[in-house]
Amino acid sequence: MGQELMQERWIAECVAQVILRLQQRQLAELVLSQRSLETDWPADAALRHATLRVTQTTPAFLRQLAAAGDGDAAFDRLRQAWRDGMRVVLEIERSCFGLLPVAELLRLPLKFSTHDRQPVHLLARPVAGYADITSLPAGYLVLARRVLLTALARDEIVKRGLQLYRQD
Repeated sequence: MGQELMQERWIAECVAQVILRLQQRQLAELVLSQRSLETDWPADAALRHATLRVTQTTPAFLRQLAAAGDGDAAFDRLRQAWRDGMRVVLEIERSCFGLLPVAELLRLPLKFSTHDRQPVHLLARPVAGYADITSLPAGYLVLARRVLLTALARDEIVKRGLQLYRQD
């Protein structure tokens, strides 16, 4: 009886340790600059981090990423992060909003933010309505060229505190 009780306690401790490590991983974020993405990638990145944040991204990198940048080591790291189940967040400078290939980037499992961690939402639908805006938290909304906003969508943008950026 005593040995069975010790085994149960040992198993309970192991399970508690696994749960603790999973909770720690869920909160952990690996932050790498675009340049160091290729060279500083830790072998255990997905084991220790649930999110990859890429800082100092350039418009050229974003265009290459949107064009499926095959053969690029940085893009291969992003693919590895996706395969390993990591969320990928790219930091974008506000000055680059006009240079983003919005429609192409929307096809990738990415999230975007500014360097001060304000969310950047991309929208490329021909007509954006209330339903497209209502779920967005405050931050920036970058609209692709020729996106029309309904009156309700405009009202919701103001209500939600979104800073609207229209590409020329």
